[in-house]
Amino acid sequence: MKKLITLSAVGLIAVTVMIGSAKADLDFVVNAMPATVLVDTDGDKFEATGADGRISLSQVYYMPNIAAGIGADFNNLYFDLLGGGGIVINDGFRSFMLQLLLEGTYEFSNALNIGPRVGLVHFPDPEWLENDDLDFDSDTGFLVGLMLEMGDKIKYLVSIDVIDVSFNVDDRAPGVMSDDKFDLTGLAFQFGVRGEF
Repeated sequence: MKKLITLSAVGLIAVTVMIGSAKADLDFVVNAMPATVLVDTDGDKFEATGADGRISLSQVYYMPNIAAGIGADFNNLYFDLLGGGGIVINDGFRSFMLQLLLEGTYEFSNALNIGPRVGLVHFPDPEWLENDDLDFDSDTGFLVGLMLEMGDKIKYLVSIDVIDVSFNVDDRAPGVMSDDKFDLTGLAFQFGVRGEF
């Protein structure tokens, strides 16, 4: 563990030196995305029996989230590395979410930046609120998308992301669920604000 921490510290110092030698301006960056919906495009709706009978998940999930990290400005190019969390909710399904994001944008004007972003999204211990006999395994998926920023230091932020993750399901009461795996593949439409300080 100490060796891993040491290597991480050396790597962070190396990146800082490289950025410093390139004369980049460093910022503290925050993305707050309270208005986010994830639309499941997989088509196979997961179903399970609960106290209120058979429940089928809808295709729309609510997914508010926030992330913070460090950004660097190289003339018209801006890169940032962010970490954060949020929650995903749909009918009887709920899970907290942890994310690690790498983003890059090109400055088309003083108030408009556009670019790609990629990341890992981890869902620890998802829950089916309607039935204690269902146990979802934690899993990590990926995120790939395109983001648009409008503004100066405080910006409007819009992104469209593809999110793909699959959860194995342990059913302690056979016949309760429609499948032993819950695949969640969809488009996330994210709206919020971004600060660069």
